[in-house]
Amino acid sequence: MIGLVITVAILAVLRTAARDVYRRLMDAVDPALVDEAERSLLATPGVTAVRAVRMRWIGHALHAEADLDIDGTASLSDAHALAHDAEHRLIRALPKLRTAVIHAYPAVQHETAVR
Repeated sequence: MIGLVITVAILAVLRTAARDVYRRLMDAVDPALVDEAERSLLATPGVTAVRAVRMRWIGHALHAEADLDIDGTASLSDAHALAHDAEHRLIRALPKLRTAVIHAYPAVQHETAVR
């Protein structure tokens, strides 16, 4: 009877481990981590929108890339500083995140054509 209980426990652990390994092989990232990354980036002063966040596992560490909209009137040096600030905030917000590449794009103001 005890052997059967131990066998069931081993199979349960094996099932969970196999599922986690498969997800890592397929570069699956928990959607909650992506949502947390978006919230962290949106909380960065100067960021007007988050276009996209892409994350993947590299070994036991996460790597992220993000496309941000920032104020279109910001200077190049201000945009660069804002991207670095967003990168540091993102790395602090996600414990397993080791690297992040941030692309800052000027927010486009849509003008209405006058006829």
